[in-house]
Amino acid sequence: MIGKSQWGRGVTRMAVIGYARTSRPDGDIGSQVAVLREAGAVRVFADVGESAGRKDRPEWVHLLDYVREGDVVVVVGVARLARSAAQLAGIITMFGREGVHLRSLAEPLLDTTGAAGKVVVDLAALFTVLESTAHTEATRAGLEEARAEGRAGGRPTVITPDLLETARELRGQGHTYAHIARQLDVSKTTIRRALVGE
Repeated sequence: MIGKSQWGRGVTRMAVIGYARTSRPDGDIGSQVAVLREAGAVRVFADVGESAGRKDRPEWVHLLDYVREGDVVVVVGVARLARSAAQLAGIITMFGREGVHLRSLAEPLLDTTGAAGKVVVDLAALFTVLESTAHTEATRAGLEEARAEGRAGGRPTVITPDLLETARELRGQGHTYAHIARQLDVSKTTIRRALVGE
């Protein structure tokens, strides 16, 4: 999540900032940039060869550092910005919290600058909460089901009873966790967790 300190130092302005992206390393970004300039973008940040699913796209990160309250971020289409509805909702919510607007040229309904802008932001925030709640509930249900079936939640252990017995014997002989891990072909962390947790 972007912190407030990265959004500026109380500077209020109103500028149109464009964002363009193509996932192909040899992709032509020029047409997107031209459309964004025509839409009034005074500056365009463009990522080439980057997936929309990545949050650490270099130019996207620079854009987040550059935009200020009152600015409008414009994209040719939402596919340039996000890979899923949940990701898009998160971006809209983040922008709304910081007073930054979002507009998609291909999807006129996605425009937080207009009269319905607050509704769009509120719906995005609600969707984000619902997505988070659903994920938490699914995780909790999975853990409860595992416990009911006598299984511990989380990833299955790689330590079998035979390996554990061997690990105990080697440890009793004074061998280090690293040595035991090498002998049993498992990680040192796995060995330590298995023996210390007894």
